[in-house]
Amino acid sequence: MAIQVGFVGAGGRARSHMRSLANMDGVEIAAICDVNAETAQSATEEFGGTAYTDYHEMLDKEELTAMYVVVPTFAHYDAEILAAQKGIHLFLEKPVAPTMEKAVEIMDAIKGAGVLSCAGYQIRYAGGTQQAKAFLEGRTIGMAVAHRWGGLPGTPWWRVMEQSGGQLVEQTTHQVDLLRYLVGEIDEVHAYYALRTMADVENLDIPDVYSLTFRFENGAVGSLSSCCALREGGGNSGINLILENMRVTVGGRDGMVVSPDEAADPGPVPEGRDIDEVFMEAVRTGDGSQILSDFEDGARSLDVTLAANKSAETGKPEPTYFSTQK
Repeated sequence: MAIQVGFVGAGGRARSHMRSLANMDGVEIAAICDVNAETAQSATEEFGGTAYTDYHEMLDKEELTAMYVVVPTFAHYDAEILAAQKGIHLFLEKPVAPTMEKAVEIMDAIKGAGVLSCAGYQIRYAGGTQQAKAFLEGRTIGMAVAHRWGGLPGTPWWRVMEQSGGQLVEQTTHQVDLLRYLVGEIDEVHAYYALRTMADVENLDIPDVYSLTFRFENGAVGSLSSCCALREGGGNSGINLILENMRVTVGGRDGMVVSPDEAADPGPVPEGRDIDEVFMEAVRTGDGSQILSDFEDGARSLDVTLAANKSAETGKPEPTYFSTQK
């Protein structure tokens, strides 16, 4: 029997997952829910399944094997918890929750139900990321420096702090997640934010520039800068890692770069994997060992960004939630 997949949210990012699933054997999109009836209907016309505007009704009527939750930051309520309680495996796009309280609630439900989970940090699965992960194994990283400089998405809720959490929570979480994946867990954040260039944008109250410093549990230190001020283009992103007599640059299309060239052989770039294929294979077999970013990973990356938001408010370094639970 085909894996029966449901969706909560049918916007652009959700449809990229739908396109991926539509090309897989043994996978059927059974139901698509969106608060906008026309959006849900148009998605089902393209990918199949039954359209819903209420995920409670969808969960009551459908026999789902797995469910994708692809909604704005503020729209995480109880869909994930209800699905987990029904034994439905979960894929959540980032950010996985609007608050740590909600993240912990969802995490407890997933663990209690014993279902598989996957958070949408697809960059972990890229060949260059896997090359860097293997190369860094057993090596001491002294410092990490990351950035993500880009523009302003057109989605209205994205520019409202109460709804999105700002660029760091909603977008630059990918760089935070890569730092965690390659360097280690972060236990303290100190952040400064400002609105410097986009005060003229209507209904915008998020910062447009972000500057953070980190302390990693393993003793490494790090920094990250982010901006959404480049509305006319010119943005980029990347991570530099400082080791003994060596700089490792992560983020290029052709894999990592080691400087100076003779410092070490970075090895071949492995073939990347599609996150949807990994998740569907895990659901099919019941083996989640190939999932590189489960819900707890998503919650830990969210934790760092929310601690940074708090630090920007208090002006003081802030511990991450998980570091206080030991």
